[in-house]
Amino acid sequence: MDRRYAIVGAVALLALAAGGLLALYTPTAATASSPAEQSELDGSFAVSESITVDESQFVSRESIVDASTDEQRLLISFETVTYDHYWTGDDRQYTQITAASEQELADRLAESGDELRYEYDDEPSAIVESTAGENATGPANHTFPDTLTHSQLEMTAFEATGTTSADGTTLDVHEPRTGWTVVDAGDDDGDRLYVADADGEVRVDDGQLRHANVTLERVDAETWGGYLLERGETSTIRYEYDVTESHEDEDEDEAVQPDWIEKVQ
Repeated sequence: MDRRYAIVGAVALLALAAGGLLALYTPTAATASSPAEQSELDGSFAVSESITVDESQFVSRESIVDASTDEQRLLISFETVTYDHYWTGDDRQYTQITAASEQELADRLAESGDELRYEYDDEPSAIVESTAGENATGPANHTFPDTLTHSQLEMTAFEATGTTSADGTTLDVHEPRTGWTVVDAGDDDGDRLYVADADGEVRVDDGQLRHANVTLERVDAETWGGYLLERGETSTIRYEYDVTESHEDEDEDEAVQPDWIEKVQ
């Protein structure tokens, strides 16, 4: 056999072997960890947080608290239904439910168990009043970010990149990392995935999240071979968060009382 062909054949076999090993290779991964902890906010504040998947809204939350009047509002929007909760200053809770269809509205009303106070004629929307002896706690007693949205930070590895300043406060800046990531590393090995095209940043004040604007893709794979198989099945996830705190000597930026409350008061 010609020596040149023998060498070429040997190289080809080595390449195939290396390719097979690469497909099974489990690369070193960074550990996912949120740079911020969930915590309560004091005084008057407004918080907005949202998750979008492939530019379609998955969930958004708007929380507003007026400490001077004890009014609170929580607006939660999903793909087919929106809940606009309002707590008056005298411990009464109302909710406007707006759905994508009459059937969706009927299902949501049936599961709520609250008293129907008003139903719109021109859209699948209604206002209910809580009949519970103790109304569900409002945003003043919630922790931020919300558990669902905070989970997006917990599934991402971050790198501290410096500091910035906002309203005279120094904030720590962390950026999401592209690459292999281990989630729930408290277990034996954790769940491994690949984070692609990570962009944006989060800003933290002494462990409390103040701002987030993160976009990334997650590939459910543990090896390079799995990555190549699953690469086309990814979704782009965008997570946003902002908090504004108001003080008694400042004008409120957000209106707590919704216009629709006039229908039932």
